[in-house]
Amino acid sequence: MDVGLINFNKRGVSEPGVPPVPPIGLEYLADDLRAAGHEVSLLDLCFVPREDRPDAIADFAHHKEFVGVTFRNMGTDCLLLEGEQFYVPELETVVREIRAASKAPIVLGGQGYSIFPQKTLEYVGADYGISGPGELALVKLLDSYHSTARGSVLHGPANTEITRARSLIDYNRYFENGGSAAIQTRNGCPFPCGFCIESKKTLYRRNVDRIIEELRTLKSLGATFVFFADPEFNNHLRQAELVCDALIEADLGLTWSCYLNTIPMTQSFAHKLKAAGCVQPCVSMVSGCNDVLKAFDTHFSTEDIRRTAEMLHNAGVEFTVDILVGGPGDTAATVAGTYKLMEEIRPSVVGANLGIRLFPTTPFGKAILNGKYDTVGRLYGATHDNPDFYKPIFYVSEWAAGEAFMEIAQSDRRYNLFGFDGFGGVNYKAAGADQASEAA
Repeated sequence: MDVGLINFNKRGVSEPGVPPVPPIGLEYLADDLRAAGHEVSLLDLCFVPREDRPDAIADFAHHKEFVGVTFRNMGTDCLLLEGEQFYVPELETVVREIRAASKAPIVLGGQGYSIFPQKTLEYVGADYGISGPGELALVKLLDSYHSTARGSVLHGPANTEITRARSLIDYNRYFENGGSAAIQTRNGCPFPCGFCIESKKTLYRRNVDRIIEELRTLKSLGATFVFFADPEFNNHLRQAELVCDALIEADLGLTWSCYLNTIPMTQSFAHKLKAAGCVQPCVSMVSGCNDVLKAFDTHFSTEDIRRTAEMLHNAGVEFTVDILVGGPGDTAATVAGTYKLMEEIRPSVVGANLGIRLFPTTPFGKAILNGKYDTVGRLYGATHDNPDFYKPIFYVSEWAAGEAFMEIAQSDRRYNLFGFDGFGGVNYKAAGADQASEAA
């Protein structure tokens, strides 16, 4: 079957400070589809100007027998970027343009799609959806779609044993426009963090030898820096250590970055990160206030934050930090306390986001829906006729908390607030991790 895969991308490459993100999920799908005997091609809308997209979609979809569209983000989860918070109408436009050119069935997938799979499928008028890892589920759908009811949403495990060929994406275009290669070592996350859409999702760990082979392939394609696009690289510490050990042994000459949770962390793991080539990992520290950390059920404290920072510094690993401003109990005073803690632990960059994007599937979103928190004067965005939080809605405990962080960001360039004063929300870019790898 002739299968066309489309990378939905609203922003393209026009956003300053925001690197284009290669659609590695589609590239992973391609390997399983080809192994099953299908022909696969990609239309990457990241590099198609908006005014040219209808013609590009028509040319691409015209002869396809099946079309898949990845929807990576519902929108930018940033209260300060009002025009970038809800991408579903643009996805609907893409589906409509495919329909105008082709009678092929349309299937949706991707992380953003998987938050509201049924509702988004109905909203945009596609035929099928795949929630979560799609490699095996899409192959199954193509084998059985004639007997699968239109409007069905399929689920499937990740394929953890295949060696990824990485042959679908034009990486030179991404490198030329400031983007980086990326890889996944696992899907899902066992952590219970209340604000996160990945909270308590089934963890699928990939074969370490196949991860190394994939990194060799990325290097052969010109990559010198790779971002590990896992929810948190240390959410299964033993596998993270095995990946580091394999990287040290392989000696590929690559630098890489990742997300880390504050816990678990050991001194030996921090040294392995350094030896394996990890640069400027972004540590999710959330807040410098224990009451906020407890409300979000992070299972770590400010003492854990101090210990993790100390271990990374001892290993010679410079790191960045992600925090949230405006969580339950966060005030101007607690933001000042967070600033004091950040000055103590000395990260290269502190990236913050104002407001907690609410989803009905996250523990904090459920708590809001169940009336656990007072929301009077604390909700922003689509606050009317939005009972399931489908449209963007944000919780901010106290607006003064945001103002306090804005003052910090204006006075210290190491502190950045997403959507404020030009910061695009990418810590490793702000820290220059990818440029440093190229210079080396």
